[in-house]
Amino acid sequence: MRQGFQPMSILLAGMLLLAGNPLAAVEVDALYLADVSADQTQRQWQNNALAQVITRLTGINNFSDYPEITRELNNAGRYVKQFESHRHNGDTRLKVLLDASLINPLLQQQGIAIWGAHRPEILVWIVQQQAGERRFLRQPEHELVKLLLPHLAENGIPVTLPLYDIEDLSQLSETDVWAGFWQSINQASSRYRPDRVMTIAFDEVNRDGATLQRLSWQRQSTGPGTEQNRIIRNEVTAVDHLALVQAFSTTLTRELAAEQAVLLQPQTQTFQLEVENLNTLADVVAVERLIGRVLGVASVTLSQFSANRAQFAVELQIELAQLSRILQWEPSLQISEVAAGREGGIYLGGIAPGLRPVGPRSEAVSSLNMTRQVHASYRFIRR
Repeated sequence: MRQGFQPMSILLAGMLLLAGNPLAAVEVDALYLADVSADQTQRQWQNNALAQVITRLTGINNFSDYPEITRELNNAGRYVKQFESHRHNGDTRLKVLLDASLINPLLQQQGIAIWGAHRPEILVWIVQQQAGERRFLRQPEHELVKLLLPHLAENGIPVTLPLYDIEDLSQLSETDVWAGFWQSINQASSRYRPDRVMTIAFDEVNRDGATLQRLSWQRQSTGPGTEQNRIIRNEVTAVDHLALVQAFSTTLTRELAAEQAVLLQPQTQTFQLEVENLNTLADVVAVERLIGRVLGVASVTLSQFSANRAQFAVELQIELAQLSRILQWEPSLQISEVAAGREGGIYLGGIAPGLRPVGPRSEAVSSLNMTRQVHASYRFIRR
């Protein structure tokens, strides 16, 4: 066993938030960490670990159309950085950390879009119908909830449950969730300030004389080229709850990745981003690191800093609009009011007002930067 492995935080641990706290988007920190059974050969667990991570990044779980990926799965050992064994429910399992610097180029070369670490936090209302009676699954210890949450966590989908307290139940009924009455759902959800809302309904159906378990869901999604929410509806059926939850998690991951994943381009473009409300050099460094962690950002360089505002040259392997879309899930940055009236906070031309470089290179930097177009403007939210 390789030594020095530091266990990474598991997403499930952060799924249930403290009472009354508003939700915030999550930067998933375990995208390249797989958890697999140790009861298999080394080649098998390495293959399964790489497949698990690629599915989490892309939503793809059937690799038959990707022969190069299939070939690499058979050579998965070279992607393994570290691993360690642990016990879970009496079984021995392996935590396997894979190499992002190898996986991302592999997917890029195959023209496969990648869903990065900045992901929306989803508030999930869950209801079950049995014998004609509908009820909320209010307890995290309920067997269906305990089955559901780890599968979503495995695919890097950040979710949280509502409190189902008096305030919730006075505004929302089981029938509201079951029927998809979104006015009531949105009203009850507003106290949590979620990025997205989803409803899940469990019941049974009869198909060709056989009784199947069914999971139906409705979720908010932003349509292409618009900030308006639309409602996506889907369902899966299976012979038992385990297969049902697995099918749901696989399908939901594929849906979300199709909406939010980005294709890394071989060529880069450089854009100027302005960030305000930076009071100290520590704030500047924090923003520089924050932007640098976004998938598709090749480099971040401070162009100028004055008073409480900085300008960064950001080299991108993705489109600027895609960066703006990803940063909407970053709670420490929000579109600046100075950009009000400009779609998505992106400047169509001109230079943001008030920028004055400081320091010994002020004149040279000023001469260089006053001709630069500011493409997007954000406000730093100190946390």
